[in-house]
Amino acid sequence: MKNIIHHKTLREQVADAIRKKILYHELEPGMRITESELATNFGVSHGPVREALRQLEQEGLVEYTRNVGCSVRDISFQNVIEALLIRGSYELTAARACAGNISDKAMEEMASILDYMKDMDGSDFTEPIIYDNKFHTVLIHEAHMPYLTKAWSSLDFATFFTFYQQTDHKDSVTHRQYDVHKEIYDIYLSKDCQAICNMISSHYKNSVDYMIKEKGMSEADFPFSFDIIEPPVFP
Repeated sequence: MKNIIHHKTLREQVADAIRKKILYHELEPGMRITESELATNFGVSHGPVREALRQLEQEGLVEYTRNVGCSVRDISFQNVIEALLIRGSYELTAARACAGNISDKAMEEMASILDYMKDMDGSDFTEPIIYDNKFHTVLIHEAHMPYLTKAWSSLDFATFFTFYQQTDHKDSVTHRQYDVHKEIYDIYLSKDCQAICNMISSHYKNSVDYMIKEKGMSEADFPFSFDIIEPPVFP
């Protein structure tokens, strides 16, 4: 199995281990997390655990509350859908900012990520989360808009909790990642901004529709409109 990150610090290894505990529901939303328990569990000192938890706080997976300490972030399904819709609108903005003219370097980077997606076998459900985020972030960087990049990064947790909602179907979810993103990649090659925006809109609509149907819900169950991921129509 290929890995994009060939070397990880102890902090990163501990952060990975905690992510997996949350992803596989060993640590449930709202559950308190103590440094000492994790340090004992992982056989490390408190320092790397403390650093890992601060990193996960920045990623939006855990939160610190006064008089309580650290706990797994309890994010609602509505919050996840909201974050996904906003991410979709950001991606549409990025496509328009670069007028669909995605650089050869960016396309090469996405092609490399696709290679990793193709090799995923479902044994590690954190892999599709990592590669999904990396793939979509490439287009965000093509906009060359620092504030957009910062806003996008602040919602990285949306990808994690999207996959968290689908843990029961992790094998099928993992195996369809390559085909889904290869289709996006092929449209990006066209450098046709209208076609790219249409694809981005379709990608997010399909993801959101799948998730809300799994919950037995519809767009009418949400207090906001899903129209923010409608593609613009160019003259």
